[in-house]
Amino acid sequence: MMESLFTSITVRIPLPNTSNQYLFPSNHFNITKKSFIARPLKNVKRSRFVCMAEPYLITKLDSAEKTYKELSTKLADPDVVSNPSEYQKFAQSMSDLDEVVSTYRKFKESEKQLEEARELAKEDVSDEDMAEMIASEVESLSNQLKELEEKLKLMLLPSDPLDERNIMLEVRAGTGGDEAGLWAGDLVRMYQRYSERNSLKYTPLSCSEADMGGFKTYVMEVKGKRVYSKLKYESGVHRVQRVPRTEAQGRVHTSTATVAVMPEADEVEVQIDPKDIELTTARSGGAGGCIRTL
Repeated sequence: MMESLFTSITVRIPLPNTSNQYLFPSNHFNITKKSFIARPLKNVKRSRFVCMAEPYLITKLDSAEKTYKELSTKLADPDVVSNPSEYQKFAQSMSDLDEVVSTYRKFKESEKQLEEARELAKEDVSDEDMAEMIASEVESLSNQLKELEEKLKLMLLPSDPLDERNIMLEVRAGTGGDEAGLWAGDLVRMYQRYSERNSLKYTPLSCSEADMGGFKTYVMEVKGKRVYSKLKYESGVHRVQRVPRTEAQGRVHTSTATVAVMPEADEVEVQIDPKDIELTTARSGGAGGCIRTL
């Protein structure tokens, strides 16, 4: 395919009248008067390492990898280690880049393996099993590279600045009577199990139990790594259609519960000037009066 592609191209370049020296070996060209026809060179490897991802993606990933190395160097600096707040800031930044850099390095390694497999595929292999194995390896690595590239594109999308924060999660029973309370209880247990499986820590803050089980309202705090990014899309109305335990005739009921996911608020220092405090004293008249201070 490549051979026929090269032989079908004719290049004509005017040559100077004052010189009979050419930049190319004469045995590779047919030179006639002031033009020549290019023919393919034999026994020359035309393949080279070519990155499959878009250039803009590689540029961003190279920059991320460079930043990751710089942060790693800073974390080893004694001055940074002695400053807990600065050390924590650099450690958090490095942690944010860790998954991107590790995936990018895996991408580069897979790309290198794919290029080596393609080089083997070009060689004359007499063993059919070996040729089939090489072809299978090329196909597997190509699919793996596509998956890694799509994963890297998602990782490089701008993230929500609130994604790193802990959350307050509230589950409130909606329409459906007692069954809505049961449904709210199921949602609460689901989020608790999810937190346990993803190494998140949850702490119940307040709850109001329903008469038939479950909860009317339930509020808990969830802490961990990038909690808000994992649960922020849970906000909204959750609906279930089923035969509840409260139904004796086997009819299907529709019940709802609302979920609110609120990111942890920034700490704010409030200073109250004593001059802004107004003290008022009122005395009630008559027997048994009392004094109120506002």
